[in-house]
Amino acid sequence: MAIKELNHINIRTDQMEETKGFFVDVVGLEIGFRPPFDSHGYWLYCGDVPIVHLSLSDPEGDPRTIASGRGEGLDHIGLFAQDLVATEKTLAENDVTYKKCLAGGGRLVQVFFLDPNGVQVELAFESAAEGVTNDNFVPVDAAGLGV
Repeated sequence: MAIKELNHINIRTDQMEETKGFFVDVVGLEIGFRPPFDSHGYWLYCGDVPIVHLSLSDPEGDPRTIASGRGEGLDHIGLFAQDLVATEKTLAENDVTYKKCLAGGGRLVQVFFLDPNGVQVELAFESAAEGVTNDNFVPVDAAGLGV
């Protein structure tokens, strides 16, 4: 497994406008394109890269990136990675429970797991570079991760 770069952090908040204002007005990030998710949020950019994702904290909402019982704060760290096979081997050797899914219309393979502190880690792999297609993809659904 090789980590290529930090992709983004995701912050869950029930103070969406205040948090957005802080990162725009104080930190200097800019509001930019965000895919049309069902939930409210913002992607905040440094240049061309959306490095901070803001998601509405809604216990009744979409559980894709929030485990049951989690509140506001750091939701996950997103990293671009390569060598999916080695990554899954490493996770298995270390008894790390994970979820694997396709995203971006099959353009990315995402692997989600928790660190020892309960912080969710998202590894994103370019499907084409990993030889993964919609036809040969095998998902892994880990109960309890909330992803």
